[in-house]
Amino acid sequence: MKPDQFLLVTAQGWWQFANGRVTELQSWPQLQGTALVVVDFADSAIGVQYCKGKAAYAAAQIEKTVRSEGVIDGPVHVFVHRQIGHADSSQTLYTAVPLMLWQEFQAWAARQPDHCLVVPLASMLAERGAGDRPLILRAGQQLHAYGEHEGKMYYASAAAMGSEASDFVVPVRTLATQLRLAGWRGAQGACDWASVRSDALADEQELVQQLGEAGVMQAQLLPHEAFRLDTDRKPVTVLPEWLGKVSVQSLAAPPLLRAAWLSERYVMPLAAMVAVVAVGLGIFAWVAFGMVRDEQQSMQGLQSELETLRARVAKVSGTGVAGMEAPEVVFARQMGFAVIHDPIRMLGTVRRAAGETVRIQRLQLTKANASNPARFRVDGVVADGSPEELSRFLAALRAEGWQAESTAPFDSSVGAFAYYLRAVVPGRNS
Repeated sequence: MKPDQFLLVTAQGWWQFANGRVTELQSWPQLQGTALVVVDFADSAIGVQYCKGKAAYAAAQIEKTVRSEGVIDGPVHVFVHRQIGHADSSQTLYTAVPLMLWQEFQAWAARQPDHCLVVPLASMLAERGAGDRPLILRAGQQLHAYGEHEGKMYYASAAAMGSEASDFVVPVRTLATQLRLAGWRGAQGACDWASVRSDALADEQELVQQLGEAGVMQAQLLPHEAFRLDTDRKPVTVLPEWLGKVSVQSLAAPPLLRAAWLSERYVMPLAAMVAVVAVGLGIFAWVAFGMVRDEQQSMQGLQSELETLRARVAKVSGTGVAGMEAPEVVFARQMGFAVIHDPIRMLGTVRRAAGETVRIQRLQLTKANASNPARFRVDGVVADGSPEELSRFLAALRAEGWQAESTAPFDSSVGAFAYYLRAVVPGRNS
């Protein structure tokens, strides 16, 4: 996703790219909205270095090397852009800048009202990845060459003495020589070409053409995006496409700010996904509502049939003639206890009697046999085996009209119990 705006900071000035326009700014401006700031640090050192030991120690080794060689005066801050591990060492692409300059950029970014993240220019090289053709990135008169081949990184740099197309022939030839001496085994005499900022696309096309005509390099110009500067000029840059793919690791910011930037980067895709899920849930709810409605109608029909059956059973029980059993009586006997006493209602009765101190494990309706009528069997456990709570449970069942008969429980734990429950019908033996 391309950023809404980005800044390019070079030794020549500060440039803002936003809304299809490029605007030159004063140094250290106050920004509106989120921004990525690509910085071509002045007086910096960019390179690829082999570092012994763990990859985590590479920055310290690079800092020591840069200071000992006197490339940068005073304290140094090292950006690690990319690392490739080997058996007992690692290869690191880095940028080393004066510490005070980096602290100045940090303080400026912290003063902005919205997220402002700094991206060192050399980190754009690391986003390129491996390929047979090296990349040459032009930043004004400075040229950066970078490539990855067979698990190794290669970097070289050179500067042109002028800004005309012909002034870049010798520096490009120098880059090709440096890469070859460093061990580059990829394509020779060919490269991809990109510009951080050029006054016009025609300028880059002419430069690439002259390199080919001079027999120095067959360069392929990468896609650039044009911005309006005024009515006659349309500068171009390769940065928007690259910044749209930049990884979070390339952002020179604390982890919390990186996470905040990443969350904003994906807020629109996430919002779209949530909208799709919401529509799906709405359709599911509509379908489920229809299914529930049909199920309710079916249950109402079954309830009506059950009420009719109960009425017929009650009528037969009061008017049946001895020695003659109507079919309704036979069916009522087969249904037995379950028709007269609703198991669902019985479950509610047992739960009310149990309260919070008695845990019901099983409620079962047993079939009638030669010695016993159909009965409910309840198994449970009393918390802490309290006999008082068990007595309260049995008293509550008696108050509901049920007589308990003790039996052996299935559970052998402390406080376990089992009872057969029979309804106490007034005026009739259970």
